[in-house]
Amino acid sequence: MTVGSLGFRRLLLGLQRAAPASATELAVELASLFDLELIGLFIDDVALRHWAAMPAARAISALGAAWNSLEFAKGPGEADYAAESAERRFAVASERLERRRFEIVRGATAQALAAISRPEDILVIVPPAAAADRAAEPFASLLEAVFASPAAVMLVPRRIARVAGSIVAIAANPDDPSIDVAGAIAAATGESHVVVDMRRAGGEALRLEVRTGAGNHSHRPPHGGAVDYLAEAAPHALRGLRERLTVIDRGVLQNEIALAIALGRGAPVLSINPRGH
Repeated sequence: MTVGSLGFRRLLLGLQRAAPASATELAVELASLFDLELIGLFIDDVALRHWAAMPAARAISALGAAWNSLEFAKGPGEADYAAESAERRFAVASERLERRRFEIVRGATAQALAAISRPEDILVIVPPAAAADRAAEPFASLLEAVFASPAAVMLVPRRIARVAGSIVAIAANPDDPSIDVAGAIAAATGESHVVVDMRRAGGEALRLEVRTGAGNHSHRPPHGGAVDYLAEAAPHALRGLRERLTVIDRGVLQNEIALAIALGRGAPVLSINPRGH
């Protein structure tokens, strides 16, 4: 299976003033490597803007900022300036891509992202660094909304630990879609393909590493086994690996576990939605 056959067509990147450059660089790299249309999204949350006009109002950006005073609430001109600034940064970062566009979406962040996402999309989300901020609004609602959408979700930590390494699939059964997706990405990037078999109850996961390349095929784990302990075992099964990206089926791992893996490992996690493919 090739990356082109996976069905992904667009990569949606949320643009905010405090979003780390590493997320944009990763999005541009993936869009170029997999021939995806890169869409830079600037969310103009009108309701949040009105609320922010209150004295001393502060809020966290749902797409990956730290706590900031909402200076754009001083007037419509501030919001327009922020959008223009985001567009300029996006144009510079993505200048080598042929298929790219910048889009302003007005409305509540979570609802706007959920409404525009499609099964062929990958939504890039940068979680806040602090646990309290991740539990706060609007990020909590955003996370719930994007994981309920038909799109794949890529959780990108603010600091990426490495730019090279294995492409890992956390699999619950031999037909787990994460195996094919991770294998196709590994073949495209020239990285090794690692399958973590999470079905061995009462012990550490079985890990099978396969070097992908011309004429090679990824080995699938055998049928059988239980997955009751999967949520607890998944983070531990990655110990000792130097992964560049982890792929999971969101029907297997809870969203909170996927988020914990991305933050704890310092490597992006791609949560795919089989319903959309």
